[in-house]
Amino acid sequence: MIAITLNLLAEEQQAQVERARDPIKLFIAVGLAVLTVAVAWGGMLSAILAQRRVELQGLESRWKKMNDVGQGEGDYQKDSDCAAEIVAINHSRVVVAPQLAMVKDLIPSSVQLTRINFALATQTTGGDSGGEEGAEGKHPARPKQSKHLVLQLEGIASSTRPELEVDQFLKSLRSDTRFGALVDDIQLRSIARTTSDADKAGGVPAVSFIVECWYKDKVKK
Repeated sequence: MIAITLNLLAEEQQAQVERARDPIKLFIAVGLAVLTVAVAWGGMLSAILAQRRVELQGLESRWKKMNDVGQGEGDYQKDSDCAAEIVAINHSRVVVAPQLAMVKDLIPSSVQLTRINFALATQTTGGDSGGEEGAEGKHPARPKQSKHLVLQLEGIASSTRPELEVDQFLKSLRSDTRFGALVDDIQLRSIARTTSDADKAGGVPAVSFIVECWYKDKVKK
């Protein structure tokens, strides 16, 4: 009887060597490995991108809320300023109306006002301009500022002697008890003869003038 011995191990090793030498299978294995790594890396990047996108949306939402709040504050400030201006204008109308009524009653027929203007002027009084200490070591007094409401009257006086008409108008303003109780000083700022066609043709002479009425102190600092 003849014994037959098969070396299965050697054949298996030979088959493994042949499979390992197959380049197609090697490329497929490497490709699958690279694809797996790429898919894993892409998934990780996608997760990071989604997280950053959520954070960006949160920041945009906060920024929009801050802008809305800032715009609301700006609108409120504009409305507040507008309301303050309306209140100031209304207050000025209430304060100025009686004063204009008093001036209207003092205007003679020979005087015609062409412009009436109110302004707020600041006057500085007192204080030592040298800025040095006194003999007893005391500091010089600080200058005081007072705000005055100034009524400016511009007009034209017509008569044979128009300068006297302007002077009479000033006397009427200064002698009126109601108006005099409100003003500190009444000054004639300017007066000049007007040259018109009527004057050249022998008409009534006229002068233009500006009178300022300084009301009593309104605010002291």
